Amino acid sequence: MKVKSLLSLGMLLTASLAISQTQSEVAEIKQLQNTNKLEILSQATDKLEAKKLEIIKKANQKGLEINQIINGKLHTIVDFYQGKPVYQTAHNIDASISTRANFLWQGGNMGLNIEGQNMIVGVWDEQRVKDDHVEFMNGSGSRIILGDSNIFNEDEFGDHGTHVGGTIAAAGVNEDAKGAAPQSTIVTYTWDQDFNEVQDEANDNGLLISNHSYGVPVFNNNGSANAPTWMMGNYSSQARAWDLLSNTFPYYLMVVSAGNDGGSNYSGGLKNGFDKLTHEKNGKNNLIVGNAQDASVDAQSGELTFPAFINSSSSQGPTDDGRIKPDVVGNGTNVISPVTTSQSSYATFSGTSMAAPNVAGTLILLQQYYNQEKGNYMLSSTLKALAIHTADDLGNTGPDAKYGWGLVNAKKAVELIQDTDTDVTRIEEIDLANQETFTFNVKKEISKDLEVTIVWNDPAGTSRDGILNDPTPVLVNDLDLRIKRVSNSETFLPWRLDLANVAANAVKDDNIVDNVENIIVDASDSEIYEVTISHKGNLNNPQKVSLIVSGVEYTTLATQDIEVDVSNINVWPNPVNNQLNITGTEAFEGQVQVNVYDISGRLVLSSDKDTASQNSIQMNTSSLTTGTYFVKITDGQTSLNKKIIKE
Repeated sequence: MKVKSLLSLGMLLTASLAISQTQSEVAEIKQLQNTNKLEILSQATDKLEAKKLEIIKKANQKGLEINQIINGKLHTIVDFYQGKPVYQTAHNIDASISTRANFLWQGGNMGLNIEGQNMIVGVWDEQRVKDDHVEFMNGSGSRIILGDSNIFNEDEFGDHGTHVGGTIAAAGVNEDAKGAAPQSTIVTYTWDQDFNEVQDEANDNGLLISNHSYGVPVFNNNGSANAPTWMMGNYSSQARAWDLLSNTFPYYLMVVSAGNDGGSNYSGGLKNGFDKLTHEKNGKNNLIVGNAQDASVDAQSGELTFPAFINSSSSQGPTDDGRIKPDVVGNGTNVISPVTTSQSSYATFSGTSMAAPNVAGTLILLQQYYNQEKGNYMLSSTLKALAIHTADDLGNTGPDAKYGWGLVNAKKAVELIQDTDTDVTRIEEIDLANQETFTFNVKKEISKDLEVTIVWNDPAGTSRDGILNDPTPVLVNDLDLRIKRVSNSETFLPWRLDLANVAANAVKDDNIVDNVENIIVDASDSEIYEVTISHKGNLNNPQKVSLIVSGVEYTTLATQDIEVDVSNINVWPNPVNNQLNITGTEAFEGQVQVNVYDISGRLVLSSDKDTASQNSIQMNTSSLTTGTYFVKITDGQTSLNKKIIKE
């Protein structure tokens, strides 16, 4: 293998985009779309459309309406199994406190004003969001854009969809109903053509996040089986299709409710009480959200003062091949939000349908903040990595099939972004080519856990429709994350679930199923650790990898670039302004090479001087911008690597 060091860690009118991402930002996102995947995605779309026509034909033959109101809820026939219809159905202030979104708002204790201004979230649901509700109105009209143009009743809005939209974007006219992103804009569609419409929004308008609080439940309202047993945990054609869409639009993240079958049991699953996720909920590149109850949060620190417990109705994973699902949890219990009874009516709902928009609204704030600070948006894999890396671990130690990686924590995520300016955290998007290995070193912060997370947008795998509990990994590009303590070569491995006992604690081992790998080193030391990202087999194309590192004093370029303090050489002042001085207690011998590297490993200054009989070197640093640098000094006696700060 080649080894190298890690050097750098359409239905919306154009006029509507004035309230969304800027035209230049949309153009940049579109430019980075994976256009060579469009033909494959088109083929998947055609297959889904053909399947839909087949279902409509069969429903007509049986005299069944595709859309039916059952017990006051919309049910849509999405398949037939053994001659019976399979139905799809719909599955804030407290919610925003639970995910710490309120810390980012104006008046929050982080000193920010991140409320979703100029950001847009897509909402697909059984019916559309009520656009004239008081919670969505501002001085220039409504913040709700009606995306559908061909639904059976264009004037019909739904309580469920409106509640979901409010959990994301309610302004807080009723303070208890304030959404996670109270100044964001919602584009709202019904679920009938969700796959096609999401493509259009991502392709034409650079959609970053959409929410889908619906799916195929395990059981119907009357307690009878709704889905065939093979469907639970299965990587179906629908899951594959959504992965293809994610491959094509790498900035787009689909946020999906896990479902509300947590209290149900059926025969034939991986384990009683688990394995209840269907269709798109078993995809690799989306974000599946479980439902936690209200969290008790310290108003100043944002730390949990009491753990948030899972709602017993929240559907459990994992997938049939043992992938960690759900990914995270949000607060979906007793959430107050707008409904359609009037322009100022509200209701309290519970379910993963509320947890998903709580998370979707929180994540759009993180995209807004990152773009504000860094000048670009995160890849969806980076946003997912950030959410997972900073989540509060709940339930079993490590990830599990109920809470996933834990409760989303927006405050901690923003702090991690802020810390990248001081080099104690890293957020990077790197390219891993076939047969390449990325290696870099970190010096661990003694008072903190060293934590490294990688996430990648994995190519769509082979669908497994009709196969029960197939453990064959659907992972296409099997990447590996490892951390090694340099002093004794002890190696640390990532988390994975034990497929033989999905209820047990996760284990630390080689992970061959997840496109998320996370390692935590909790030793109380301040040693040097080597981080390696590699892969098994072959990569058909370079794989973009999202990398997050925290709990370090700094990162370095390679093993030989670890900071070494040598008593007979002094580098000063530090921080430096316009001149850096390098002095020795004795005269240097012959040629002295001084190289200055920026934090991404780029050589920015170099000096090669004959300093025989001299013990002092001056280097002009006025051309350096403010930031962190590494100075490497080599003479005939010794070599010194020193971290400096340029003011």
